[in-house]
Amino acid sequence: MNRPIVIIIIFIALTALVAWQYFMPIFDKVSELRGDLKTWQGKLNETQALSRKLEFLKNKYNTMSDEIERVNQAVPKGEDIPGLLVQLEQLASQNGLILNSVSFAMADSKKAKKTTVVAENSLSAATGALSSTLKSSVPVGTKILTVDLSLTGIHNSFRTFLSAIEENLRIMDVATINFSGKTSGLSPESSNQDFKISLNVYFRE
Repeated sequence: MNRPIVIIIIFIALTALVAWQYFMPIFDKVSELRGDLKTWQGKLNETQALSRKLEFLKNKYNTMSDEIERVNQAVPKGEDIPGLLVQLEQLASQNGLILNSVSFAMADSKKAKKTTVVAENSLSAATGALSSTLKSSVPVGTKILTVDLSLTGIHNSFRTFLSAIEENLRIMDVATINFSGKTSGLSPESSNQDFKISLNVYFRE
């Protein structure tokens, strides 16, 4: 074998040996890093799944908080008479009625007034329309505060007032209605009338 060829073979062998010793640690390191990457990728996926679950629980908690707040406003803890007065005054004024007087009394839920409508001065034809706006549901396990109102205004204003009572966030059931007209030659729909209305308002102790 020629000496140059031997030298070339030896050079190639030395080069391969040096390359092997140099690059093998790099290959091992790359393999180790790939393993670490796979591990961290798994942890990242777990973290993302946990984050999504936490976001879901947060949204559910916020929804429940909103529902609890609505329940607290619909049937508050305690009578909250000042807040009730403000609501009634706003409902009356917003619907064009004058709130003349308000009185409060505790009522036994078993003896709560039943819904009735009493019409005077030839207004019985409107009774059925007014009755259709009344509510009759009574929340279970609540206390009842009877609220008697005296109002003045026209017939249509009173009807919108009843609708506002029905849609009000705090639950108010109309128990009795009594109205009489002051027609003075005008039609009942356009003349001022006196309305007396009794509400059942609910609260928790």
